[in-house]
Amino acid sequence: MADLVITGTLLTMDTDRTIWSDGAVVVRAGRITEVGHRSTITKRHGDVKTLGGANSLVTPGFVNAHQHLTGDRLIRSCIPDNLVAREAIFNWAVPIHAAHTGDDDELSATLSLLEAVGNGITTTVEAGTVANPERVGEAFTRVGVRGCISTWGWDLTDGPYAAPADEVLDRQQAVLD
Repeated sequence: MADLVITGTLLTMDTDRTIWSDGAVVVRAGRITEVGHRSTITKRHGDVKTLGGANSLVTPGFVNAHQHLTGDRLIRSCIPDNLVAREAIFNWAVPIHAAHTGDDDELSATLSLLEAVGNGITTTVEAGTVANPERVGEAFTRVGVRGCISTWGWDLTDGPYAAPADEVLDRQQAVLD
């Protein structure tokens, strides 16, 4: 039995890029199990909770290919809006990341991913500012979305998580393993 039926104009990502102008999607156990014409689907699953309607647009989940999940979410309103990029990075972002704990990273990532999924983003690529990748992974699991995680690393001579390039690459490989 279905858990949910979502109706509206469906934009699919099938090979034909099918658009159902009066379509429906059946969700069972968190997975899409059926896509088709609204009247056919609702006849078959009429007793199931239905969301959407004639003026709704149903799309696949979006992908955010560059998102910093940790750091600024916890101090968002504290960073001045008029900073030049270098000052924003080295006077604000870097010290914030250096001070954050695993708990901070997990909370920040959870808040970021919840905001993203509320806007239709179901896959997020973390852009490499994670000190605690396992804790950020927990946030992905808790929110129930997909993504990629990399750890902070740069081959500068000074700064948090700075190291020779080989060491930085070894840390990245450890995340993949």
